[in-house]
Amino acid sequence: MPRLMQAVEAKVRNFVQNSEQFKQVCRKTFAVLDRDGRGRVSSDEAASCVEALFEELQQACTEYGIELDPLGPNEVLDIFRECDYDANATLDFNEFQDFYSRVITYAAMKACAGFGKTYGLGMLAGIAGVMAVKATVRRLPLLGAIASPLLGLVPTILAGPVLGCAVVYGITQNDLFAIRHKLFPPKQQPIRD
Repeated sequence: MPRLMQAVEAKVRNFVQNSEQFKQVCRKTFAVLDRDGRGRVSSDEAASCVEALFEELQQACTEYGIELDPLGPNEVLDIFRECDYDANATLDFNEFQDFYSRVITYAAMKACAGFGKTYGLGMLAGIAGVMAVKATVRRLPLLGAIASPLLGLVPTILAGPVLGCAVVYGITQNDLFAIRHKLFPPKQQPIRD
C-alpha cells in the first residue's frame, strides 16, 4: 500500500504543479472567496472552501463505498499557517494556490486510503473465497476429480480480487449485480410515438 500511496501523491503533486485546469480552479475559487476584491483570503474563507471541497469529494466517493475523512479545523488552520508565507493571517493568490494544492493532495491521499481499506479487504476476502470454493470442490469424490484440472485454469490471484471488488461494489450499491449494470448498462427501448 505505501507504494500506491506514494504513486498517488506523486501524480497529484504533478497535477497541481503543472495543470492549467488546477490553476483555473484556483483562480475561480479565489475569486469567489475574495468577495471584497482586496486580493486576500482569510482563514475562515479558506476553511469554508475546504469544507465545500470535501463535501463534493465525499459525494463522488460514496458511489464506491469509500468514506473520506475531511480535514479538521485545526488541520486546515495548520496548513493555512504553513502557506501564509508573509504571516499576515491572510493568503494572497500564490499562497492560496499552495494552500489549495496541499488540501487537494491531502484529499487524494485520504481517498486512496479509503479505497485501499474498502476494496483491499474485499480483494483479500475474494482470494480466500475462491481458495475455499476450489478446496471444497476438489474434495468432492467424483466432481472433484473432474473439476480439478478446470479449477487449475482459474487463477486465484486474479479471480479473487476481481470477485472481491465486484462484491464490495455491489454491497455498497445495495445490489449485488450493480457492477454488471455499471459495466453493461441495460439497453434502452426506443421511444415510439
